[in-house]
Amino acid sequence: MPPTQPQISPSFLALTAPVGIASLCRMRMGLCIMMWTGALLGIGGCDRAPLDSDPTLGNVKIGDLGPRTGNPPQAKLLGTVNFEVYALDLPAENLDELSAVWKVLSAKPIRTNSYTAFRENGFRVRYGRLRMWQRVQNLLAEAGAQGAGTTSLLVSEDAPADLPIADVPAARPISFVGTDLSKQIANVTAGVLSLRLRAEPVPGARGVRKIIAYPVHSLPVSIGIPQLDATTRQREFYFASAAFATQMSPGDLVLLAPDHYTGERDSLGGTFFIRPVGAIFADPSRRKPPERKPTVRIFVLICTRVSE
Repeated sequence: MPPTQPQISPSFLALTAPVGIASLCRMRMGLCIMMWTGALLGIGGCDRAPLDSDPTLGNVKIGDLGPRTGNPPQAKLLGTVNFEVYALDLPAENLDELSAVWKVLSAKPIRTNSYTAFRENGFRVRYGRLRMWQRVQNLLAEAGAQGAGTTSLLVSEDAPADLPIADVPAARPISFVGTDLSKQIANVTAGVLSLRLRAEPVPGARGVRKIIAYPVHSLPVSIGIPQLDATTRQREFYFASAAFATQMSPGDLVLLAPDHYTGERDSLGGTFFIRPVGAIFADPSRRKPPERKPTVRIFVLICTRVSE
């Protein structure tokens, strides 16, 4: 529909009728004064924030989009923690020979939700310093342990990292002891059992992070789409009764091993530590061929770097 033509009123026509030269000049001068006055008022009379201070153009974070309470949060850089992880295989029959290793390391810096539940689930962890590592290696070798591989792990304060431990090829139950010491069952699907590590800052301490570790069962593949990843996270199962925490800085290490061996692979400790097909061990001190034995796996996590 074409736009309607504006109606011109008779009063407006009267104002635009021819006038004398003097009157026209006075009108033009008055119009100019009004225009300059308006321009000056537009520049100096209204306060307007410059474009670069517009709050919508700043460093917007997800937390800023919600309601704020108290003082506004201060911007900060998230730190990271680097780990070197050593996996070792040990004949299950030699598990008691780790007693010499436990005497070298310390349990004092370690915290758990329930010490009794932690051990009932078959977990044992100790803390040490890198200067002890050579001695620990020698004691592990004397117990019959052999290297099974190493890997590097980066843990960020805003994103935990998973250390894959064991495949769960099909849906099955995993029995475990809860923090209240009750016997429980987790019915999990096919996936992977991992040790998840989180890093948290320690107030007033630089170069130190609180490391929280706990077993978690999750689906085997990360899809990479945020919405689907969130759905996958909801299907994870956390074993809080087997969680532990300690403060770590570069040069600190923790050794995680089974507390006991029963051969039961349906339990949390059995799934986590027992190698289903065992491993081949050779004893140079004996004239016997290498043989496959029931095997448990030991993990040593060494903190190599903390970035602020």
